[in-house]
Amino acid sequence: MTRLLQGRVGIIWLAGVLLLSTIASAQQKAQTAPQRNQAYDLSRETVLEGNVLQYMPASSVAPLGPHVTIQTGSGVIDVHLGSARLLEANHFSLASGDGVRIVGENVAYGTGSQFLARVIQKGNQVLAVRSTRGLPLAPSGKFGPRAEGGAL
Repeated sequence: MTRLLQGRVGIIWLAGVLLLSTIASAQQKAQTAPQRNQAYDLSRETVLEGNVLQYMPASSVAPLGPHVTIQTGSGVIDVHLGSARLLEANHFSLASGDGVRIVGENVAYGTGSQFLARVIQKGNQVLAVRSTRGLPLAPSGKFGPRAEGGAL
């Protein structure tokens, strides 16, 4: 009888140790998880004004998609424009020397940062390329306008 009782106590003790080690491991993993990049936030938006130095409709470097390099009063800035299909569908083109005004935000991306355009203006033409949540907008199709992640 004593031997049976000792066996049960041993099993209970072993189960308790396993349970506590599992809980401790889960807490440790949660603490060491890498922090996520900051999300797009309208309150941090800025306005860039400058001239186009270079336009690339398709970048081979992340984030993929159209990029424009503009010369501003504070230096040269690479700007991600969202979806190339959206620009094409709205007949929005950029060429070297064009004056542009871009509303967007510089967000943490990978090991650095990237300026994400939400609205771009060239002359009288204004185009929203991202939702207010910072997600690229898609061109309208036969089913009407489509915003990925939210409306403008």
